[in-house]
Amino acid sequence: MSRRKKGRVLQRFEYITYRAVAGFAARLSEESALRWGTRLGSLSSVVLRGRASLALRNLRATFPEKTKHEIRAIAKECWRHFGRALIEYIRMQRMPLRDIQNRVEVVNSHLLDESYARGNGTILISAHLGSWEVGGLAVMSLVENVHTVTRALDNELLERDLARIRSRTGANMIDRRHAARPLMKALSHNGRVVMLPDQAVQAREGILSPFLGRPAWTTPAPAKLAARHGSTIVFVFCIPAKNGHRLEFEQPIRVDQLTEAERDPAALTARINDVISRRIASRPELWLWMHDRWKGTGESEPPDGQ
Repeated sequence: MSRRKKGRVLQRFEYITYRAVAGFAARLSEESALRWGTRLGSLSSVVLRGRASLALRNLRATFPEKTKHEIRAIAKECWRHFGRALIEYIRMQRMPLRDIQNRVEVVNSHLLDESYARGNGTILISAHLGSWEVGGLAVMSLVENVHTVTRALDNELLERDLARIRSRTGANMIDRRHAARPLMKALSHNGRVVMLPDQAVQAREGILSPFLGRPAWTTPAPAKLAARHGSTIVFVFCIPAKNGHRLEFEQPIRVDQLTEAERDPAALTARINDVISRRIASRPELWLWMHDRWKGTGESEPPDGQ
């Protein structure tokens, strides 16, 4: 579904603000960038009160066994993490690809080689967990023939900037609104397709599938593509580490070896959600809880009076 573009004045204001922040971030030392990122995240939780309340509701519903103090601590660190992640991503946009590779430790990269050798294409599944944009830059700088599904921003100036940054890697960007045919072509040529299926979709576009223990509208596109082409699914997550990031490949699903029942889109989508859910549960402070993941299911509605 297309998004309505913002007015030109608002777009230009946002773009000027972004460029000012980007210029400021580029001049910071590593330590200062972390401090300013933490401050930005904390400030965002105050300014974006609706999103802050949504994050708390999502956390309480997902982890009913946790105390209020534990829930608030996770939410607080979540905002801080994404402030730091934003500043770091802005800084890394201008780095040569070799420098990006040097800042990211790659774990289990042999899974990509094995998948490529099997043919039929690879579907790389990730999530809005950790530093996914940094992970995207790292993946695109490591391997060739990468295709990633993107959603156009509602700011045309920022969208053009982002497109220029991504084009440095040589990856092919595919608009999610018209993705089916390009993705099928890419997989038929043994390409690597990157997809992040952990965000809510409209009911007409998805299926209800368990996500962190609660039904959520989820796109079945990765499952359908993998089943149609016999592609291998490989999960990849970019997690903050002491001296940078860890790009972790894991949990390959060799779809061509599954039974007919296991290849069913609903069953395979549930399996994909299960891997993502377990990753989020292990480091909840790194996931985007301020996103309305359970939209349209009645699971994300605020209680009466809130």
